[in-house]
Amino acid sequence: MLLTPACGKANQVRHVFVETNWLVTLAAPARNPPPDALELRDSARDGRIRIYLPACCISEARKTIRQKFQPKEADRLRSFVQWASEKDHLNHETAESARMMLSSFEGHVNSGLDKLNDTLLDITKAAGVEVLPLDDAALGMSLELHFKEVELSEFDRAVLATVLSKGQSLRDRGETSVSFCELDSGLWPWQKKTGRPRSEFKKLYDDAGVWVYSDFTLTSPERPEGFGQTTRK
Repeated sequence: MLLTPACGKANQVRHVFVETNWLVTLAAPARNPPPDALELRDSARDGRIRIYLPACCISEARKTIRQKFQPKEADRLRSFVQWASEKDHLNHETAESARMMLSSFEGHVNSGLDKLNDTLLDITKAAGVEVLPLDDAALGMSLELHFKEVELSEFDRAVLATVLSKGQSLRDRGETSVSFCELDSGLWPWQKKTGRPRSEFKKLYDDAGVWVYSDFTLTSPERPEGFGQTTRK
């Protein structure tokens, strides 16, 4: 999937931006990360791609995981097991096995949450991954987005500004394979329901030479031949 260069140059490294959702998929406890998110990470480790992550996404990922991945469902299922046991829908052995499984699940989730900072650090310090601070270039781009009247939350504006400013920098130094893996439709350059272009976003990405993918496979939507190879004006 990630082995094929986007622009036909056999040894060209692909430059790929990710954000909070990539961190969440890799760091959420007691869950198997999607294979495409893992392959993206592994492709960075072996040098096929270089991953860029806006720094603001780290705290956002930590907050999201701690809010959404608590083992709360275990309490609900434990109540069901108790009810089913009392009503003789489950025999004693099955009920005890269910309780042991739920306790194990809770233990794995809580252990993962306790180690969350270390997990995020391991991901962001891995070979081929670069964390991007909100530097002067990104702050300048964020200000430009205000005056372009692009309606975004402050967090999404920071992410977009970081992607665009770094994307332009990569393009200016001659890189032609620069992409953004974005699962959040709020930053897509097309409308979620109709697929029609959102002109204000499309122009921003096109000017920066950044192609936007809607998942981690680097295949969809298909990148046009020659995209990003023209000189930015």
